[in-house]
Amino acid sequence: MNGIRVNTLKISPNILKERLEKKGVKLKETFIGYAFKILDSPFSIGSTPEYLFGYYIPQSLSSLIPPLELNPNKNDFVLDMCSAPGVKTTHLSQIMENKGTILAVEISNRRTKSLKSNINRMGILNVIIMNKDMRIYYKYLINKNIFFDKILLDAPCSGNIIKDKNRNVSKEDILYCSERQKILLNIGLDLLKKDGTLVYSTCSLEKEENEDVIKYILKNRDDIEIEKINPNKYKGLNVKESYKGTLRVLPPDEPFFIAKIRKIK
Repeated sequence: MNGIRVNTLKISPNILKERLEKKGVKLKETFIGYAFKILDSPFSIGSTPEYLFGYYIPQSLSSLIPPLELNPNKNDFVLDMCSAPGVKTTHLSQIMENKGTILAVEISNRRTKSLKSNINRMGILNVIIMNKDMRIYYKYLINKNIFFDKILLDAPCSGNIIKDKNRNVSKEDILYCSERQKILLNIGLDLLKKDGTLVYSTCSLEKEENEDVIKYILKNRDDIEIEKINPNKYKGLNVKESYKGTLRVLPPDEPFFIAKIRKIK
């Protein structure tokens, strides 16, 4: 991770910055007041008392964008469809000032443990955790007439060489991820209230998992529209506008693709 996000539910950015700098950590301000880029650290940034107290979480600066674009308010009912390890879940809660409700769903039992750990460590109070497969669980939600104001789908993807130096992914792997992403995106949009917003993101560089997924969903649904994301908001990152106003973050930053979708019917 090339950055940290300060947990403003527990501490102010200035106080945390001062504490870490006294320990020899060199930090640089970013496009958002509660996140810093790590320039240098004499130790692992996840090994401090401040980390254990839940004052911050290591986070790539690119991955700040999806929760910021979703921008839920204190009254929203939010679904985080693939939520572990909880970096973006806790960011959503921070934006919501620990109010409203977030339903955080995670398919993996092992990864659900890390989700619970981060939520507890950071003092998050507005999250309900479900260890479920969204491809099955969504039927229960629809049958119970449960729909959401805002949805984050940070979709499982094939990853990238910056995040995983040993990445060795075949074309079949990429296409498998793409098909699963299309299924999950359709499910998310079915669970979204009219006039609600869904943010779709991956950390993949592959167009099959990004632009092609958005092209597919626009072709097959008439109840949505893409909202343009302004790349100028994210100073210091290598960002560019992509298909229909979607956003790409490119190397040397951690790659990300972000699309913002509004339900219009």
